[in-house]
Amino acid sequence: MRQQVLCFVAGASLSAFFIHVGMLATPFFGAGAFLWSNVLAALIGASVLGELVAFARWRQGGGAPLAPLAAIAGILGWLALYLVPLVCRTILDRDPAWTYAPALAVGVIAVIPGALLSAIVPTALAGSQKEPPADHDSTSTRLRIQTHGPREALVLRGLGLAGALVGVAVCALAVFRPERADVWLSGYGSAAATAVAALVYSGKAARVVGGLLLAGLVALSAARPSEVQTTEFAVALERAWRAGRGAGSYYLRTADEEGAATLGDDALTAQAKKIKGAERETPGVILACEMLLSLGDVRVKGEGLRRSMDLVLSQEAKPFLLPFFDQIEEINSNGNGLLSVTLRRERGEEGRRFTIPGEKPGEVVNFLFKDDFTIHITRERSVWRLAFGPLTTRRAGIFDLNDTNETPLRVVNAVWVIDASVLGLIFEDYHDRLVVKAVAQGQIGDVKTVEVGTIKKVPKK
Repeated sequence: MRQQVLCFVAGASLSAFFIHVGMLATPFFGAGAFLWSNVLAALIGASVLGELVAFARWRQGGGAPLAPLAAIAGILGWLALYLVPLVCRTILDRDPAWTYAPALAVGVIAVIPGALLSAIVPTALAGSQKEPPADHDSTSTRLRIQTHGPREALVLRGLGLAGALVGVAVCALAVFRPERADVWLSGYGSAAATAVAALVYSGKAARVVGGLLLAGLVALSAARPSEVQTTEFAVALERAWRAGRGAGSYYLRTADEEGAATLGDDALTAQAKKIKGAERETPGVILACEMLLSLGDVRVKGEGLRRSMDLVLSQEAKPFLLPFFDQIEEINSNGNGLLSVTLRRERGEEGRRFTIPGEKPGEVVNFLFKDDFTIHITRERSVWRLAFGPLTTRRAGIFDLNDTNETPLRVVNAVWVIDASVLGLIFEDYHDRLVVKAVAQGQIGDVKTVEVGTIKKVPKK
């Protein structure tokens, strides 16, 4: 019975461990296929190494004790998950663009605990064989079947596979709803459960040592929390997991790397003053467009951009535009008018909501940023256009009257109870006035360009 239980636990812990490794590495390397192919490769490598460990023990006259092997694997699994940020940062600090960084990181983190977990089932199969048969060329699987018989061997293998399915199910919440799960806690818990289950079948001395090691890991994780335990990391994991985009977004945003293309607050302030000083009768909205278009190929933090806009905008324009910039954590500019906007996040939040004053006193217009977005700024003579994206078109449903264009920027309750996607803004800069138009579409009606308002220019004295 002991062998059956430990084989089942080992299978569950093995699959859960590698899923947790992949998820905790996601903020550093992205959620793409390249990371997960490396996780799969590490799993295969650990399985092969586990077979070799069991075979080596069998050739020495018997298998290793299963319970201590599983306990050590569980303890090392907890420690490996705790050290994920340290390993990833150490590798990325050398070369963030290195193609094989995910392979090395996942290998360092996962192979040894994975090999010990993978060794449990074959060790159980080889446990009763005291002398190696004369035919050393036979495969390890064949030798184990000869030792236990086909039925017993298949039962142990089947229990390991059944446990692997349970391990995947244990990770379901973390995989499907990372905003609701503490992925680090789930990983620590599965590793601790493996160690505890193994210690139940261990001797008294092993229980004492194992219990002390587990208590030490709990104290370490409480006194000096790993980066994976922070709220900032959880938000980054959720964003990377949901977006599934390229490598290193979290690392590049948090690394203190010399030479990073980040425009500092002082440079932003100087640029804002320069743009404002060069214009005479230009409204603050157009100055804001000038400011955004002039950023160049850089990364800008939201706090500095907000302070710069505070300098550029007039008092009348601030209530309409500053709430927009308050939602932004970072902007990446490609130097050609395309801005990639990263929103501020709170864990589990659907998006960022904000309001601006409405047409009548006391009225407000509610906006929702459902996700990160892009702004494409173009200028044709005196007309500025800001297109929001990514823009998608879905086929009209049974209750829709048209194909519906959608962007992450929504006006809430724009038409009774129907939200409208804001596709873009148009600023027409005339010599005496600024005309503001919005391009939007809801579930009812075609794409509409509506004149929002007119701002009269007042000559500066």
